[in-house]
Amino acid sequence: MKWQWFVPSLILAALSWSLTGCQKSRGADDQKIPPVASSPIPPDTTLTESEAADANAAKSVLVAYYDAINHQEYPRAYALWASKGEASGKTLEEFTSGFAKTESVQLTPGQLGRIEGAAGSRYIEIPVMIGARLSDGTEQRFRGTYTLRRSVVDGATPEQRQWRIYTAHIEEVSG
Repeated sequence: MKWQWFVPSLILAALSWSLTGCQKSRGADDQKIPPVASSPIPPDTTLTESEAADANAAKSVLVAYYDAINHQEYPRAYALWASKGEASGKTLEEFTSGFAKTESVQLTPGQLGRIEGAAGSRYIEIPVMIGARLSDGTEQRFRGTYTLRRSVVDGATPEQRQWRIYTAHIEEVSG
């Protein structure tokens, strides 16, 4: 079953809204979730040097997103969604409460594909694997893609020219 919500909404439906960003620094190895196992993520597409740099800039937004959530910096994470968080479909308060039961998460981005263009925007889909540990010790695994977008039209503000999370299509995987 495909989910077209941002990740906290997905977990709310699955287990009371709990999923968070990269590994929390707790200092104790037993607080870390195990690495996400290898999975069928689409193969890399050959990119030019310029395309690779732009694609890596998009990927860095996802890394920053999970890092912000990991450090409970929810306004910073929320702002990485398009339209100053509105693309998440939640208010900042709803977004923040979505992580109430999250202990830690590990993001594993897949191979980057080509950046597509449409109507003055650039889009990239980034495949991901996500491993989550809830505060009750439950572990979950998810697979899917994030679509990031940035504007390239004349007159776009610096903010509009930045990569932002546009949509997420994430599904829970068993095992």
